[in-house]
This record gives sequence, structure tokens and C-alpha cells, in this order.
Amino acid sequence: MQAQKISPRQKPYTANGASRPAQVPALANNLLSTAIDRREELPLSDELAFLRDAVHRFVRGGIYLFAGAPGGGKSLLACQIGLELGRQGIRSLFITTEQGPSSLKETAIRITGDWDRATVERALAHIQINDGLYDVNMLPALVTRAILNPAGQYHGAKLVVLDSIQGHGLAAAATKAYGKVLEAARLCAENGITVILVSHVTKRGDVAGPKTLEHGIDAALILRRAMQYSLLAVRKNRFGPPMLRMMPLTIDPVTTRLGLAPHAQAAPGAARTFAGAGSGLLQIQASVAVPADGSHGRLTAPGLPKKEIEQLVDCIGQIDTLDLSDLDYRIQCRLPGSGQYSTHFGLPLCMALIASYSRKTIPDRNIYLGEVDLFRKILAAPSDVLRSLRDAIDHGDVATPITLFVPPMAMEHLPQSSSAVKIVSCASLEDAVYQTWPDLR
Repeated sequence: MQAQKISPRQKPYTANGASRPAQVPALANNLLSTAIDRREELPLSDELAFLRDAVHRFVRGGIYLFAGAPGGGKSLLACQIGLELGRQGIRSLFITTEQGPSSLKETAIRITGDWDRATVERALAHIQINDGLYDVNMLPALVTRAILNPAGQYHGAKLVVLDSIQGHGLAAAATKAYGKVLEAARLCAENGITVILVSHVTKRGDVAGPKTLEHGIDAALILRRAMQYSLLAVRKNRFGPPMLRMMPLTIDPVTTRLGLAPHAQAAPGAARTFAGAGSGLLQIQASVAVPADGSHGRLTAPGLPKKEIEQLVDCIGQIDTLDLSDLDYRIQCRLPGSGQYSTHFGLPLCMALIASYSRKTIPDRNIYLGEVDLFRKILAAPSDVLRSLRDAIDHGDVATPITLFVPPMAMEHLPQSSSAVKIVSCASLEDAVYQTWPDLR
């Protein structure tokens, strides 16, 4: 008798009607039998907790790419990591192609400026330097001969930093040379040595070099400078999710150490001005935020002239340490009864933007009037507005005490300084900034 065929959709039953357990196919190299990468993490203190949060796991044998324009903090962060490991007795090797050993030591001394002497000496003693690599094509041979060889002078290093890949003018089209860099990095990774590759970026913000460079690493960290902040993003990460929203980091003014900004999220800033007779005091609110990595900053200012505000942002960017380029700007201004934007709103608008970005507050008593020109000079407000302000003060329509920040030529239209009304003469935008916040000098 021919055996009855069982449809693959039919469930097999045992004699008592119970379903049989599913059979696991005996296939080689399937996911069930594949081990998960459980590489040990390198120990980082709470000073570098922001790095752990960004990359999820900073592991032994990981290949990390630090990319960015000059001043973004790439070399600084790499040095900070090396010193952190060094004070724990873990050796690092810095292969420098741009800065010399003395420059690296100066950076290390600044970073460790508030450490005790014994800890500083221990950290410095565990960082080795090689500044004799004149061709990255020789990098795999250096790794084999001096790092992996038990008799090599750098044997025992657990972190290798190449700063930078393009230090000798490596062209983006030099695919063979970049291949040698990745070959050397993989040799280290296979032997449990963590690698940090420091790279330049193009004018468009892309990592310099062929795409194979980004394909061959485990995590790509992008750093760029914006005012007193260094902005960190993680575009690629094999050890966790990417972080496309840039993380603002502060740079300590004394030690230059990087740390998470106390207010990573943008905080609105507000500045008051006087709109004229019938309109009175007016508040301008602004918020400066970091755009998602890879996207350009946008300006949102309903009812306000876009070109005028873009010009003001450019003026702010000309002040030392106030680089507000390529960020998101949101500006809210309740226009006076006429519904027209006046050029003398320029100074308060600039102050609101700077307040938001620097996380500073402007006292409610401060009132700003004046146009800002291309040279950051403060031009006089319309005389009728100044006379209306004086009348409003005299009649009690503007509560005192107040502090008026105005250009010098406006002084003749305003009352003399007193305990109720203080007049601050501002010939330039810098005068208004530094007299509002002296600590920003």
C-alpha cells in the first residue's frame, strides 16, 4: 500500500494527539550556533562617560575613526583617552604624522593640569610616541615588527592612535595607501589592540579619503568646533546605535579637557527693546540648536526678513569664539502695531541669539536699541523712537530701574544716567556682549 503523503502545512501528531516539538535543522554555521561578539571594554572613568554614551561600547580590538576639521577636538579626545588609560597602567602608542612629541606632551600636561604629580607621571610614562612614520604604506610592517612582535619596542600597547592618516598629504584617491592603513588597523584589532584613526574632512564635511575607509572601521565619530563647544556625532557604529544628533561638549578653559556640556539641549534666549510710541517694550526670543549630523542649519523666523537676520548671524560669527555657522535658528518677535521690522531691532536680536547659544541669561532690566552694520558697529536708533522712550520713562510707562544699551550718538536723546536709568554706551556689538557678560571676554 502506498504511504499517504503529509502536506507540509499539516502538523505532525503523536499517538496521543500532542504536537511534536519542532526539529532544529543540523546546518553548519547558522545563527543559532554563532557566537556574539563579547569583546571586553576598555576601562574609562566618568570623565569620559560622554564617550561611552556616544559609542555605546569602547572595546578592545575596536577600530574607531575620529574625523573633523581643525579645532574640533579629534587629537584632544584621543590624547585624553590615552592619558585616562595611562593612569590605570595601560600602555598606548601614538603614531604622529603632524604634531611632534613635544607638542603632544604640552597637550598632555594641560589635560592633566589638576592631577597630582604621581598620577601625571604614571600616565605620561605609559604613552609611547613614534614620529618617524613618513609613509603610511609602511604601517603594516611597523605593526608587525614593533607592536605584535614580543621583542618589539611597542609590544604590550593596548591602544594605537594614528594622528593623522593624511599627515603627509595623502590624497583622497590614494586607495592603496588607505588600504594599508586599514590592513594595519585590522592586524591590531585581531590581536585585541584598540585603534583610533584621526582623519581630516572635506569642505563638505565628508570624511577625507575613499569610501572604503569608512567601510573598514567599526565606528566613525565626527567632531567639529562651534563657539566654546566641540560637537560630537557618531555616524556609524557596529557596537550600538549611531548618534546623528550632535552632542555638545565643553572644552575646559584651563585643562582643555572635553566634557559633556551642562545644557546639551538648546535654551531659548530673550532680549528686550523699545518699539516706539504706541508699541512700547518688545521682547525678542531666539533659540540656537545643533542640527542633526549631515544636515545644514535652518533659519525659522516668521514675519522677519530672512536676509537681514542672516547678515546679523554673520556679524556674530566675526567675534572671536562666537562661531554660530551652520546651526538651527528659531526667532520669535511680536512685531509692533505697524507690523514692520525695524533695523534698530538688530542689537536685541543679536543679544538674544548669543544668549541662547552661550546659555546665558539677560537681566529683565536690560533694554537694547541699535542697528548692527556689517562691521558690527552699532548705529543710532531713529530719533523719534528715542524721544518716545524718554517720554515713556518720564511718564512711568516703562518701569524702572532699567539699563539702556545704546550707541553713543543716542545719548543726547535720553535722560542722564541715574539710579533709575543707567545708560551703557555701545559703539560695537562686542561692547554690548562684554558689558552684559564680562566673563565671555
